[in-house]
Amino acid sequence: MQRSSFLISAVPLAACATAACAGTSGETIGLVETAAQFDRKAFERAVATGAQFRQVWDAGAIQPRMLGGVKNALNGLAFGFDVASSNIAVAFVTHNTSNLLLYDDSAWSTYLLGQLFGIKDPTGAVVQTNIFYPSHATGSSKDPNDPHGFYQDASISTLQQRGVRFFVCNTALIEHAEVIVNAGASKQTVDEVARALRAHLVPGAMLVPSGVAAITYLQSRHGYAYMTGS
Repeated sequence: MQRSSFLISAVPLAACATAACAGTSGETIGLVETAAQFDRKAFERAVATGAQFRQVWDAGAIQPRMLGGVKNALNGLAFGFDVASSNIAVAFVTHNTSNLLLYDDSAWSTYLLGQLFGIKDPTGAVVQTNIFYPSHATGSSKDPNDPHGFYQDASISTLQQRGVRFFVCNTALIEHAEVIVNAGASKQTVDEVARALRAHLVPGAMLVPSGVAAITYLQSRHGYAYMTGS
């Protein structure tokens, strides 16, 4: 399925400048997460690497085809430049409406995210679940030229198998909770919806205090090259 065919008319959201807590305590989390709330050590463990080739992808307004860009970058480095997978580190940081890529099926169906944010598949049907996460590869082919094989699959789960780490902006998560409540898609409070969204990220995704701050941190502190899509 070609992700460039998706029709998106998303509710506009401001780009993240700060974020709410990703924690599991009963405290109410606001738009700004403090250093005391954020598990920075876990984040450092996830991104610190000795890999020579490092990329951080800036995913703002939702563009599912950007996942294909990540796939192409991995394939180019691995097969064109003959770089070992152990020497490649890729972080994919979502903020704004790209956070939708990292909410699980339960969140999509419970809060009607496809309808609320205008996400449609190539047939024009509203997306009901997170179709971006599960693998679309068929068979066991590891031929990089097989269009249906592992190396040409740009699903989030397959990219995770290839070592890509996914990070979620928690400010955008709070903003999404506000959109959901204000649209009448839930009778819960904003804080309750935010907690539900935090509990229903796709497996392996990690919340960060701010998507754009995490991108800057990865560039400045860990030497990740900046990547984005158009």
